[in-house]
Amino acid sequence: MKRKQTIIALLLAALFILSLGGCASKSADRGYDSSMVYGSYPQEAAYDMDMPMPEEPVAMADETAEYGYRSEAKAAGNVSTTASQMKGESANLTGAVSGRKIIKNGDLSIQTREFDAFLEDLSHSILAVGGYVEASSISGNSYNRNRMRSADITARIPAEQLDAFCDQVSDLGNVTYKNLYTRDVTLTYVDLESHVKALRQEQETLMELLKKAESVEDIIAIQSRLSDVIYEIESYESTLRTYDDQIAYSSVYLNIQEVARETAVEKETAGQEIARRFRENWEDVKDGATRFGINFVSDLPVILVWVVFLGIVAVVIVIIVKGAPKRKAKRERRRALKLQKKYQKEQAKLAAEGKKE
Repeated sequence: MKRKQTIIALLLAALFILSLGGCASKSADRGYDSSMVYGSYPQEAAYDMDMPMPEEPVAMADETAEYGYRSEAKAAGNVSTTASQMKGESANLTGAVSGRKIIKNGDLSIQTREFDAFLEDLSHSILAVGGYVEASSISGNSYNRNRMRSADITARIPAEQLDAFCDQVSDLGNVTYKNLYTRDVTLTYVDLESHVKALRQEQETLMELLKKAESVEDIIAIQSRLSDVIYEIESYESTLRTYDDQIAYSSVYLNIQEVARETAVEKETAGQEIARRFRENWEDVKDGATRFGINFVSDLPVILVWVVFLGIVAVVIVIIVKGAPKRKAKRERRRALKLQKKYQKEQAKLAAEGKKE
């Protein structure tokens, strides 16, 4: 009799698991992927995270509709600013609707003429708002017109300090690109919590069944399912902890470029543009003269070697050119002497033949 009661209890547990799977499939059929939901929500769509959770997971999909969740298409949103709107403007992302699970991140591109000083000030700003540097890389090791340094930094900033931090960065350097965006994970978060709650209830049921189990087969079956349930609970809770970390700390990706002149991000009048371009051209002339002087002095040893080499070549050429007439006259004299000796030999031969006759 007890064995039959145990089998009936196992069947009831299996039916409970199937109902949990039906809940998940029903949620999937509704067609939402909350990992792709971006943007902030109006106050009337707020979800009160303090309200009691439903007792059964199968009721979650209906309750989400009851509490007024908007569709992902309407919820999608992205807050960004163009270069002309950088100074003095900041997206109000920290004022997110209370009760929702919002992940806020940002991308910034900054120009600076004082690279080392900027990095030091940036480090102080990150620490001042309670953040930390997650990753950083710096390329380049010299400061000249043709080869500037750059840095890519990923900073983790408390979400409520994101706007204040971006304003501080705008004061430190010339922000040429700024994009702040949000990701709403409320639906996924609530769904995960419901799964954890249901799995813990199943865990308690399995523990009670394990205490009452008598046969080895029943104990093995219950322990196998209990191990799976514990693994799923740990997996879901790990995902929830990851979401909590991303919600509490925003990721800000900063690209920092060292420049000789900063790019104007505000609209200029004709007079301002003329003055700016005149200053830039004058700076180009001064920079070119300075660069020529530096290159000339630094390349002076090579120049001296070439001067000496070319001087030797020039002297050799002059010697060759000046000695050509003398060598020609000497060759002419040698030729004349040969002809004279030949003529004298012929005359002597003729004279000798005349005496014999």
